[in-house]
Amino acid sequence: MKKENLSFVTVIVTYGSKARFSNLSRTIDSAFKGGTTKVFLINNGCEYDLHQCIVEDFPTEKIDVFDFEVNQGSLVGFRTGLELVLKDSKVSNNDYVLILDDDVILDSQFKKNFIFVENKLNSVQRHIWSLFREGRDGSVSEKFDKNSKYYQNSIAGFSVFQRFTHSVTMRKDNLGHPFFIPWAGTFICKKDLATIKIPKVDYFVYEDDADFSLNIREQGYEIYRSYDLKLRESSSSWFENGRKTESGYKLFYDVNNNPGRFLYKIRNNVFLIKNRMTTNGLLFYVNIFIFILAGFIRYGIFARHGVSRLFQLCAAVRDGMSGHLGENRNWKL
Repeated sequence: MKKENLSFVTVIVTYGSKARFSNLSRTIDSAFKGGTTKVFLINNGCEYDLHQCIVEDFPTEKIDVFDFEVNQGSLVGFRTGLELVLKDSKVSNNDYVLILDDDVILDSQFKKNFIFVENKLNSVQRHIWSLFREGRDGSVSEKFDKNSKYYQNSIAGFSVFQRFTHSVTMRKDNLGHPFFIPWAGTFICKKDLATIKIPKVDYFVYEDDADFSLNIREQGYEIYRSYDLKLRESSSSWFENGRKTESGYKLFYDVNNNPGRFLYKIRNNVFLIKNRMTTNGLLFYVNIFIFILAGFIRYGIFARHGVSRLFQLCAAVRDGMSGHLGENRNWKL
């Protein structure tokens, strides 16, 4: 059935100092210009008066703010926003839900473009959408997508055995079919969201969106990405240096950088893969050993405090294997 109209609400999670508000304001403004009817804004331990800033810039009847006194991590933030949408009777089951970070810009033509793309889609498969993050997602030029075999028994996407498996799927259309997707840019109908389990594992940060991606697939949904449905970045990520993407390993072994982001990423990925995507324990352990050793030889062996960083990494892997998750106050972000 052709879609003639679209109604959607937006979930945004924000945190940190007032320096982040300018980007958050741009994100909210772009959501309204893109067609959203309401914003569910999660205050994840902001260090300033978020309510006052919102009152000064936006019509408050269109923004619901939910407050946490301290940062609860990304999963609690996004899960809270989605649960608020699911409980809100004013959001119909046929309305869509868009998830955004607080530093992305939604295309002003999003609503019109989505109706066109959805109506053009020649598929009866149940599906959700992941928006194209312009400038950060390099998959636009690819002719294939990574599939489940690419990630099985891996660590942070690394596996020496990928070349021996059919780990990619060639595209048959002009859509991307990402296996894992980030929270930001997820676009899903409320009635479909209600059928998908929202993770409750205490990741704190990183890999919670990958867990959610697996839950989406387990419910029989495909994930599509149209390169006509866009988000733009309004800030740089921790692994970006100008237009260049830096190796997380390289940044981790640089003593001038805080190690927390890399440690959370590795710990949580080890936990996720061990519990949900390991088909051969021996291959999994081999990949972990080579990943740690190769990274240390390339970036850490001559680095100042390289050995202490290596011990931190090994501890993070051990925590992931044992399920010792949550916030680690010794890991600075």
